[in-house]
Amino acid sequence: MDWRTYAAVGALGLAAFAGAARADDTSDLRAQLEGLQRKVRQLENLAPSQDEISATVAQYMTTAPQVAYVGGGADGSAGFPLGKKPFIKEGPNKLEIAFRNQVRYEAFLYGDDAVGTLNDTGNPVSDEAPRDRSGFEIERLYLGLDGTIFCEDITFKLELNFDADGGTGVEKRYAYIDWKFAGEHHIRAGGDKVAYCAEENHSSGVLAFVDRSIVGKAFELGFDTGVALWGYFGGCDCPKNFMYKLQVTNGEGLINRGSVFNTDAFDTYSDNLLIAAMVEWNITCNDWKWDMVDHRSCEKRCALDLSIGLAGYYENDDDSKHDQWGGLRLGDSNDRAERYGLDFWVRGQWNGLSWLGEFMLRNIQYTRDNGGGPSTKPEQEDMGAQLTVHYRFADSNWGIGARAAMIWLDDDYLTLSSGPQGNVTTIDLEDTITEFGVAVNYFFHDHNNKITADVLFVQDNSGVNSSSAGYMHGASRGVLVEDGVFLRVQWQLNF
Repeated sequence: MDWRTYAAVGALGLAAFAGAARADDTSDLRAQLEGLQRKVRQLENLAPSQDEISATVAQYMTTAPQVAYVGGGADGSAGFPLGKKPFIKEGPNKLEIAFRNQVRYEAFLYGDDAVGTLNDTGNPVSDEAPRDRSGFEIERLYLGLDGTIFCEDITFKLELNFDADGGTGVEKRYAYIDWKFAGEHHIRAGGDKVAYCAEENHSSGVLAFVDRSIVGKAFELGFDTGVALWGYFGGCDCPKNFMYKLQVTNGEGLINRGSVFNTDAFDTYSDNLLIAAMVEWNITCNDWKWDMVDHRSCEKRCALDLSIGLAGYYENDDDSKHDQWGGLRLGDSNDRAERYGLDFWVRGQWNGLSWLGEFMLRNIQYTRDNGGGPSTKPEQEDMGAQLTVHYRFADSNWGIGARAAMIWLDDDYLTLSSGPQGNVTTIDLEDTITEFGVAVNYFFHDHNNKITADVLFVQDNSGVNSSSAGYMHGASRGVLVEDGVFLRVQWQLNF
């Protein structure tokens, strides 16, 4: 300091001391001295003291605006956890956004046993096999919304499919409301998958292969609209020892098929409901997910998860609309019939190995033909079985899988005719349809980001579509009997 600064400080100090002495107020004196010190520091361009900083911050906080929360309350939150769905949440209300994109290259290389058709109606069957098909496709493009509303026991789910297979409109898949009304017991209403075919009830995002097996595509019932009672029960040491589901639905498939009251009154639509039920025994009581790959960490994968299940359905389908019968209906598409199906499966995982074995049976009794008279078609009963195994290598992104599937056709339906009246060609079919395949997976982040490649050997009258190898009776896309090698590579992004 120069002499002028010392003089100013001294003069101000004497004045302050005199004033404080006259007032006999030590607190005022302290405040004045602190003020003088601040002025001196300002003159010398010095930093404020820690006490001054604390006092200034405290003063600001008492007058600063309050924090605004997303959702309007202090308990609101939002986020996008790694490998999980993005969400917005406030109290019991929660909204999650789901997305799935499956981009594929696929080709079917026809073998010598394949039979093609020609556009020439006078010569319906080709002496040469069909030409090979190949190309790129977006097989599934899902956008979903699910969450809770009003309380955590009331949930909802909406899933839309924008892929090319949806036709001109958007395919509405899941569209249900679910109420957990007591313990682990729920009531669900809306569009949901039918409780039949374990492979079909595995999400397409968690498969070991690019898509489901020939057996699953032939026997599954897919989505339907109705109401279900489902949940878990068991003892105190294993409260989820058993899972059950009882459904009553229209039996006509996806919710965009139409409404009963938007169709005619001529015995066309859903005058008898479909009843389906399933129960699964979780033998090892680990409450594990329906997943075809063992994604557990190394310290947990040594535990055994094992479950067995039974399912069945029945419908007296006494109407002319059969949108959700699967691929094995061999009678006329408008024939009335009673039908039922049975299903048994075993699934498990242990030390990186996952497996799903399943056996299904379907019986169709044709009761009335398309003209309204008694049906003369014999009873149709088909069976199918498939086994899919997958091994996920420890501390690795790689996995390999294998599959064997077979369908045994009813002996009364082993001929196939095609062509116009007066020039019908009839061929004899094999009594079995088979599929054998191998798959390789590379998991960038489990099922959320993975690449899957598989090779399937499909034999004996199997109709192949973009989803999988699945049975279809009759000429389709220029093919009467499909037989050959199915090649697929798929990149999946899923959350």
